[in-house]
Amino acid sequence: MGGKRGGHRRGPPRQPRPVAPRGGGGGRSSDEEGNSSSDGGGGGDGHSVIPVPLGMWEFGHCDPKRCSGRKLARLGLVRLLRVGQVFRGIVMSPEGRQVVSKADLPVVREHGAAMIDCSWARLDDVPFAQLKSPHNRQLPYLVAANPVNYGKPWRLNCVEALAAAFFIVGWDAVGDELMGRFKWGHAFKRMNQQILDQYAQCDSADQVLHVQREWMAMIDREAMLRDRQQLSDYADVGADLSDASGESGDASGTGSDNDDGASDGEISERRMARLVRQGRYRAVTDRLGNVTYEKVEAGDGGDDDSRDNLEDTALP
Repeated sequence: MGGKRGGHRRGPPRQPRPVAPRGGGGGRSSDEEGNSSSDGGGGGDGHSVIPVPLGMWEFGHCDPKRCSGRKLARLGLVRLLRVGQVFRGIVMSPEGRQVVSKADLPVVREHGAAMIDCSWARLDDVPFAQLKSPHNRQLPYLVAANPVNYGKPWRLNCVEALAAAFFIVGWDAVGDELMGRFKWGHAFKRMNQQILDQYAQCDSADQVLHVQREWMAMIDREAMLRDRQQLSDYADVGADLSDASGESGDASGTGSDNDDGASDGEISERRMARLVRQGRYRAVTDRLGNVTYEKVEAGDGGDDDSRDNLEDTALP
């Protein structure tokens, strides 16, 4: 068979459109600022739609197959930096003298952002003095969603730290693009949405720190109130457990509150589940994933609602 292959000439490859920071504004060309991140997304095809440089100093402290920073480098989203090399954008670093804020957006637009890929347990092995940037920044309080440190405050991995910086300066589309490259990535923004929105409204690092202090004080108050409520409920729970045990134990004469192996002052999850199944209590999960039990008043739900709430607590 002869002739040319195909019926028409293939044109030049389509170029991805860059994403624009929230709120618009100058700093890059109008073509770049006027487009969104509709192209690309979480497909993992390796074509960057990020219009600013992203960098990473890498020290080999973690498993390359599980390292989020290494994955971003393989996808072409992040370039590796040498020790001693200067990066003029913001750098997420424990050596930062201030937290990242919307005030850093002009620097991010012009020079991008970078991270340091190292282990939390080996910070002393990192030559921070040789990782040169005029804009080292720390991150405020956030909760990790990565599989290694899920639910732990402050323990963000590489991609979470980098994406968080973009969320805080108001460039959500870049943060979404980065987190969209990971199956678990959507959970990070969902878990931190409320506090991220508050950080993004701050015009300075001092305002971010103020929001952080208020948020952490609220967490402490909620924990204290939750502990008080649990202690005050234990007396009622103990009485209900005695009634439940008596109903099943009177016939044989062997009923006991300690049949689960728990001490007299201990309310086990297994015994609480019994009360939930009976519709006397319902399981309630707060925004931090803590489970408490509320007594069900007459006409306030019944067994079906209680069982539904118990099932909901099994979801992360």
